[in-house]
Amino acid sequence: MVNNMNKQISQMGPSRQVGQNTQFGRVLNFKNSKRQGGWTFWSLMFVMGVILFFSYIGMQLLPVYSANNNVINAMRRSMQEVELTKVNRSQIIRKMNAQLYLDGSHDLLNYKTDLKVRRSRKKLIVETHYRREIPLFFNLSLVAKFDNVEEKALSGSTP
Repeated sequence: MVNNMNKQISQMGPSRQVGQNTQFGRVLNFKNSKRQGGWTFWSLMFVMGVILFFSYIGMQLLPVYSANNNVINAMRRSMQEVELTKVNRSQIIRKMNAQLYLDGSHDLLNYKTDLKVRRSRKKLIVETHYRREIPLFFNLSLVAKFDNVEEKALSGSTP
């Protein structure tokens, strides 16, 4: 029986025997190496489709967040170089509209519903609350909701 096994092993060759113990471990069986070829066409197409989908969404959202940054900048600029104890809502709207016009975002806000101006004893608070709907394709859309608040201490009070 031992001679039979030795005979079979010698016919397979000394270093290419499947499952043979060597000094570095067992030699593995690579019969199915064609099936382990890596990426297939469809897996590559799936990954590329996912990457393209999220890239498309990112490209659609980038202008919306850039416009929101313009609104925040206009809110800050509207509270600069004015006497905060005497400024009224219409002056803030005028300054914000002028800044948003320069930035190309002047039609973004409905000032009657989206802008709130409050004054407490110690600070002036300007708030914007608005939503943007971004159509993607067919009947699918993304909705981005922005709630921005800018506060500035009144000059006559201590912070």
